[in-house]
Amino acid sequence: MELVLATRNEDKIREIKEAFQNLPIRILTFKDLPKFPLLVEDKDTLYGNAQVKARTVAKFTQKIALADDTGLEVEALGGAPGVLSSRFAGKGASYEDNNRKLLSLLKKVPLQKRRATFRCVMVISNGARRERAVEGTCQGRIIRRRRGRAGFGYDPIFEPQGYDRTFAELSLKEKNRISHRGKALEKVKKILEKWPKSRLIGLTGNIGCGKTTVAHMFEDLGAEVIDADEIGHQLLEKENIKKRVVGIFTESVLNGKGNISRKKLRNLVFKDKKKLEKLNSILHLLIVKEIKKKIKASPSNLIVIDAAVLLEAGWDSLVDKILVVSTPYHTQLKRIKEKGDFSPAEIKGIMGAQLLQSEKIKRADFVIENEGSVDKTREQVRKIWEKLK
Repeated sequence: MELVLATRNEDKIREIKEAFQNLPIRILTFKDLPKFPLLVEDKDTLYGNAQVKARTVAKFTQKIALADDTGLEVEALGGAPGVLSSRFAGKGASYEDNNRKLLSLLKKVPLQKRRATFRCVMVISNGARRERAVEGTCQGRIIRRRRGRAGFGYDPIFEPQGYDRTFAELSLKEKNRISHRGKALEKVKKILEKWPKSRLIGLTGNIGCGKTTVAHMFEDLGAEVIDADEIGHQLLEKENIKKRVVGIFTESVLNGKGNISRKKLRNLVFKDKKKLEKLNSILHLLIVKEIKKKIKASPSNLIVIDAAVLLEAGWDSLVDKILVVSTPYHTQLKRIKEKGDFSPAEIKGIMGAQLLQSEKIKRADFVIENEGSVDKTREQVRKIWEKLK
């Protein structure tokens, strides 16, 4: 796994590398990446700043990015400097400038009232839909004058609770064990250990657009395809699921062999929105559970989740990128009718239950226009494959 640190602060980089030295992670920094993006901290919360930095770098590099924002909250100053800690003495202020201003403001405040909290928020992002945030804090107090030469920022004037030394008087190993950033990094480690190693692509498209054809093309290139519709069909064959469905829709949905007829069920639910919602309430959570199992078991570096209702069901939270297969309305209708599996009422019901193509396209990271020849569609798939590898 590669992890990009979304910072140009070499002191932070040093602390993070020390904390992660035993993990099987390749850490990249701004020195490894040409044209590293400008990182702006213009939000009014630590979380907001960390999030925007992580997302910016993740989208730029197409890799997982880690960003943090840290604030020192001094009780006697009403929580200041807080989110403005790095620029407390003004834009471009040095560590020394910030320390000097803080000590000046606390000059008449007795030690027992100089309580302070270091707060660190970290965000891990892949630039798309996978993102986690953690927080670490450290209680202490602000002393009267600088002590120690290690550390950075406010370290020389912050004495952690239970210690008679400042952060700047502790070794890096000691500091990482008790500091706000060290505590946040421990939480990040646990997240990274469980972070999926595969890239997850959500493939969707309305009925008749050729989603299944595109899925097969990705499969031919080496992706693993998880077919959500097929999982749903398999679930309907399970006895416990069949009983639940029959309990709601009666035995009218069974075929001559006593199994659920998908056509009968489809014909029923796509005429009645409430019935469709009842069926979805049974199947959707179970389908997601099976998808997650398959993701976990997969050795593939690129997994395509083929799901007609990816966006309608909110399953886009599972994936890194969304790929929508689209085709003009007249072509869509022609293909549906050529299949001969659907009655006019079913076609109307299915199309009415799906988001408009235009809405899906707005939420897509990639769009395949599937109107021309098979070769033209395959070429679009190949180009997207090259970007995703």
